[in-house]
Amino acid sequence: MKLKFLPIFGVRPRFGQLLLLCGLGLAAPARAQRPERVATRVDSLRAARDGAPTFFPAQFTFVSGKQVQGYVESYSTSLLDKVECYETPPDRLPRPKLKAIDIERLQSMAVDGHTLVALQLHGKPLKMLAENVATPGPLALYGYAKTKNDMLIPIPLPVGALLISTGTHEKYYWYVRAYGGELQEVPRTQQGYTAFMSRLCEKVPALAAELRPAKGTEAARRPKYQLHNAPELISAYNQAVSGK
Repeated sequence: MKLKFLPIFGVRPRFGQLLLLCGLGLAAPARAQRPERVATRVDSLRAARDGAPTFFPAQFTFVSGKQVQGYVESYSTSLLDKVECYETPPDRLPRPKLKAIDIERLQSMAVDGHTLVALQLHGKPLKMLAENVATPGPLALYGYAKTKNDMLIPIPLPVGALLISTGTHEKYYWYVRAYGGELQEVPRTQQGYTAFMSRLCEKVPALAAELRPAKGTEAARRPKYQLHNAPELISAYNQAVSGK
């Protein structure tokens, strides 16, 4: 049976044939995509000079629910604004390009057994991924510290029952959340911090008392729990409440 080609809206019969062939899937294949760049001698020399990169597989969960595998060179308990990552392992040649994901687009990031969640305060994103830095319990604490020069200093995680000291820094940014509750910002002045944490820890009066200055010498009057060791306070609270 012969197919009869008719002009399509005044188009020449030959072009009408082409349209029909495209509809049947018989047209010539589209132009092939550009192949990936092949590793060169320069790539090999750079790899030999720099050594094998350290990286960790990471799983990113976006606000849409989509999950994407990536690779990060490092991670900490808090990340701000963007996450730099690779789409493929960076030990391959040629080395893939480093890309950045806006934290506003993410729900969470899981890496090396740790989960960092995107924080929101009063319904607005903080552009921050963070991991709970306190011992697990009814209260979770997230935060970071900055030096005088605004250098970010991640807060170490608890190791067993101990917390590694963060030292003394100028600025502390803490956020606390009761189980099933909303995120709350912790005041950044010592006076505001003491009042806020005293209310938060009222179920454990002994801890609340250690937030207030004691009688005696200046050194003795200094409260045990201050802005810089908030993870220690929240961990002590969680342990005390869980032990009741």
